[in-house]
Amino acid sequence: MPYRVLVADDEEFERRALRLILGAEGMPELEVIEASNGLEAVELVGDDRLDAAFLDIRMPGLDGIDAASALRKSRPRLPIIFLTAHDSFEYARSALRLRVEDFLLKPASPEEVAAALRRALSSGGADADARIEGAAALLADELRSALGSGAVPEELLSRYLDLSGRNGGAAAVVSLRCEACGSRGGPALRQAARLFERLCACEGRVAIAGAGPAEALGVVAGAQAADPEEGLRASLEALVARSKDDLGISIAAGAALPSGQAPASAAVGGLLIQAARRAAALAGGGRPIIVLAIAPVAGLSPQDGAEADGARDGSGRRIANRALELLESRHAEDLSLESVASDLGVSPSHLSRVLGRHAGMGFADCLARLRVGRAKTYLASPSVSVKEAASMVGFRDPAYFARVFRRFEGESPAEYKSRAFGPEGGSK
Repeated sequence: MPYRVLVADDEEFERRALRLILGAEGMPELEVIEASNGLEAVELVGDDRLDAAFLDIRMPGLDGIDAASALRKSRPRLPIIFLTAHDSFEYARSALRLRVEDFLLKPASPEEVAAALRRALSSGGADADARIEGAAALLADELRSALGSGAVPEELLSRYLDLSGRNGGAAAVVSLRCEACGSRGGPALRQAARLFERLCACEGRVAIAGAGPAEALGVVAGAQAADPEEGLRASLEALVARSKDDLGISIAAGAALPSGQAPASAAVGGLLIQAARRAAALAGGGRPIIVLAIAPVAGLSPQDGAEADGARDGSGRRIANRALELLESRHAEDLSLESVASDLGVSPSHLSRVLGRHAGMGFADCLARLRVGRAKTYLASPSVSVKEAASMVGFRDPAYFARVFRRFEGESPAEYKSRAFGPEGGSK
């Protein structure tokens, strides 16, 4: 039985040239069917057998990309070869997303056309799938490396999601830290990062995470549940439990995702990283998971300060997020609940309530946790003493700093520094 091959091009000359090439000596026995546009191609094929398709991209009516998409839905493994006179990145990306077997630029030589067809007929699409999977794996490794360095490259993420059959950008960002590992938690965090990827995959979401010495940063995309925050929290709860049982480490997780009205854009992605790290600085002890939602606006309107019990949850989130941003940026100053509430245009009691609801702790604990988290960064430097670190984060009394540090970290600042660098690692 001859192979059945579709040739779709709005130029009759191009169709004739392809027919001659495909009918040349040495080619397998073929039945070539022709279409002058994408719509005709889809209609001609119908339910009949088809072994391969050559599609021009720029055609009137239904173009080659839309025609390929339609054919791919009914024939997932059909080998498709794109032909185009335009070397466009968008075309190439569409070809990858649609798992196209080959992408030929006009005028393609007879040898290129023949080789593309032979590969298509011999593989039945398997080679194309393998190439797509290989490219996605390489991009995933690049993403993990970038995340381990503390960055979320949106373009790289978008390309990876395209290859994975997804679209969009980061739906959430997660920051993980090993509570007892200090600045030498890289190996443990790498294990936790891989475990997090597997747990999200089980829930139908795409997750990529990379680990550095003191933090694992991950992005989550893919299937959106009716309540994204609930789904993310469930994955993190499973991570915390499995890390303790399977890996023998205690993980603290901070996560941030856009509120319902906020788009998952590059700008929001940057805010998600900052918020995830704030959340991770707050997490630990009896509350190992903190999830924050990022509001789509930067400022507060007068309505945001409404103190009625029935105020919208989104309003409370915005106030809590703004308060945490302020505490992080001004952590070394003499801050009080009253002064921060005044800056935000709300009452102290309302600010205390929204922090308890959305950050999981009151004003004093939020400020202390953020200060301790920043102090750990300073203590990781051999040249910074405990006393200097205390002063740099707003503690005027080193003894009080040591008590607060021990309450949150389970050890003194000196013990933390000694564990990170040894007894010689900086003055105490």
